[in-house]
Amino acid sequence: MDDGTDRLVSVALKSIGCRTNQEEMVALQFRLQQEGFQIVEQISDADVIIVNTCSVTSFTESKTRRLLNSLSQEAPQAEILVTGCLAQQKPQELKNFKSVTWVVGNTLKAQISTILANKRGGIFHLSFDTDLNSFEQGVPSISPDEIGEGFRTRFPLKIQEGCDNSCAYCIVPSVRGPSRSQGLRTVLETASKAIDCGYKELVLTGTHIGQFDKANGGLLNLLEHLSQLSGDFRIRLSSLDPRDLSSSLISLIQTEKKICKHLHVSVQSLCQDILRSMGRPCDDLEKLIETLAGFREKTPTAALGSDIIVGFPGETDENFRTTCVNATRIGFTYAHVFRYSRRPGTRAADFANQVSEAVKSERSAVLRDLIEKSKSGFFEKTASEIQKIIVESESPVRGLTSNYIHVEVPGINMPRNTWLEVAVSSQKRGRFFLAKPFTEKVL
Repeated sequence: MDDGTDRLVSVALKSIGCRTNQEEMVALQFRLQQEGFQIVEQISDADVIIVNTCSVTSFTESKTRRLLNSLSQEAPQAEILVTGCLAQQKPQELKNFKSVTWVVGNTLKAQISTILANKRGGIFHLSFDTDLNSFEQGVPSISPDEIGEGFRTRFPLKIQEGCDNSCAYCIVPSVRGPSRSQGLRTVLETASKAIDCGYKELVLTGTHIGQFDKANGGLLNLLEHLSQLSGDFRIRLSSLDPRDLSSSLISLIQTEKKICKHLHVSVQSLCQDILRSMGRPCDDLEKLIETLAGFREKTPTAALGSDIIVGFPGETDENFRTTCVNATRIGFTYAHVFRYSRRPGTRAADFANQVSEAVKSERSAVLRDLIEKSKSGFFEKTASEIQKIIVESESPVRGLTSNYIHVEVPGINMPRNTWLEVAVSSQKRGRFFLAKPFTEKVL
């Protein structure tokens, strides 16, 4: 990395896994630029490649290992810094990879620029303990004014980090640490700054946003305060746990004009026996089903998404049929269907009655087909409504509706970060639904 000249050290960034990882890399990019590093797109131009890893499934872990091997072959001139959840979980294994000079756990992400500047390789890792459990641990949230004006559309407002739950299949609490929240005042100040900078959507993000500041009114209190801020903007929630839902929260999402009509609830299963085995007890599953079905009935053009795991250890055909029946009753507009992935270090990894990969694949296909039918009905209902997008791409014009429909508007030109009312059709181009600009007729 040190060639004896005064030129800037060039850094390429790679990220695997969740939206949180992606947002952290955006924040890290700006931190590195502020510290005098040069960010490059091509790994062939990089002195250093930073890889932000994921360990939520065996697939993402394997993907990380393949990427590291590929990078060392395709960019032999570059040194590699590995960070993220897999670096927190298996630092020594990653350090043994060819070209890996640094391994930085989640607890020390905020120090990556300093670690690079010192030029000394090694493992930089601390476990989560009572002395380290502050919100600031990890990469700091990005400030709204650090993003160039031409790129401002949707601002990721990080409100929380970590998780206090102990799901039997999940490695996240051990690699992200316990739940800790940003202060309410700080969140509101950052939100106000983002609005003043011109952002038109605030996306509330975190590992488990439903655990935000529960001692002081929680997520509901935050949404009420955010909704009172002045400005031309909207608020979007990321994923919620069913245990964090309340009638007041759902009512606010349905009625507050500034909150996107989009609810994503990670149910993981809709069978009581499987939820209990997962360590996700639901005191009244029937009530949850009725609540979510009621949300769809009252707001039929609002998006209702979910995450569902199939093939969890011990899941019988009857258990799976129960989940399918209940998913149909609810009427999800989309769902991320995952085949259970056995993760060492989790309780479920040692459970008996592991389900075969063939059965997992079969169940995944069945559930995806069921959700697709429900999704089709949702789009038929939305065709009668005019939707509003923020233009995020100028050529072609593309954006996201309040109710989570990715649209493309052919044949027009619009500047980024402007509002556009559209009529969405059922025609698609890739993952985008085609839409036309809405022009109100003058009578």
